[in-house]
Amino acid sequence: MALYRAQIGFAMDSALPRDIVTINPHFAGDAPQALADALKTNLIAQSTIGAGKRFVVKIYDALKSPPSYPLATAESSTGFWASGFPREVALCLSYYAAFNRKYTRGRLYIPATLIGGSLGLRPTAGQITTALDFRKVFTDNLPPGHVWNQYSPTLKHSEPVTDVWVDDEWDTVRSRGLRGTVRQTIHLANPLP
Repeated sequence: MALYRAQIGFAMDSALPRDIVTINPHFAGDAPQALADALKTNLIAQSTIGAGKRFVVKIYDALKSPPSYPLATAESSTGFWASGFPREVALCLSYYAAFNRKYTRGRLYIPATLIGGSLGLRPTAGQITTALDFRKVFTDNLPPGHVWNQYSPTLKHSEPVTDVWVDDEWDTVRSRGLRGTVRQTIHLANPLP
């Protein structure tokens, strides 16, 4: 059985490759195209995504050294999302395999745009539930013999995910931020007394 890394990309605020926000779960299985198609179906079933939102699912061999090319691809719609929130803001879907300890834990940062609602000091119970519901994208209606796995690149070992949780704190993923386009500068004529 192979170990796959799914790269689920959402084009946010433009169609430029640098503006693609990704989520990268791992799966054990043997049919990459069937896995990509199942993930596409599950994403469309998410109430905050649906069929009209653009995303691309690419399946890679998780153990292959770079350069690694997609084994399978599935995509939905065209264009891009108008995020409406700072793209760095997310809720962390944390998970582990059997034991909650180092090398058996993982995290997937679900963008606030995919969660919906408004940004407050803390996420609402509904927003936490929506983030928890993303587990269904990775567990429901997968091809026979496929399972969502926690993968440790340090140990080169993977096990099926057994537990998930989302806490009540927003997370920040700096790499998802926009690039600055405007700068305002003030020259201090005589800063010394």
